Amino acid sequence: MSKNTYINVRVESSTKHEVEEILDTLGMNMSTAIDIYLSQIKLKKGLPFQVKVPKSDVNTKTLELAQALNLTGGKPFPKRFNKIVSLYANGDIDYDVALYAIKKEYING
Repeated sequence: MSKNTYINVRVESSTKHEVEEILDTLGMNMSTAIDIYLSQIKLKKGLPFQVKVPKSDVNTKTLELAQALNLTGGKPFPKRFNKIVSLYANGDIDYDVALYAIKKEYING
């Protein structure tokens, strides 16, 4: 298919240069990357990634979960819980699932 339409987009210069360096490492130029992006929008009938506002600060959520489990007490929570706490803090799992996973880890750990 012949490319016969132009898209003009204004972006910050520093962003453009950083992205060009990344794309160069991947072996493609900006035009190819934008073409891939537009093709994915067409294929998925929407943006090819999730767009959402974070529910709250990751550090706040990490501390919240650690305190709820009474693990802080002036010392960090056990490293084996890092993955669970990280998933919760990033909003990938909810509070109840995080508590369940940690309780299960206590039983099996």
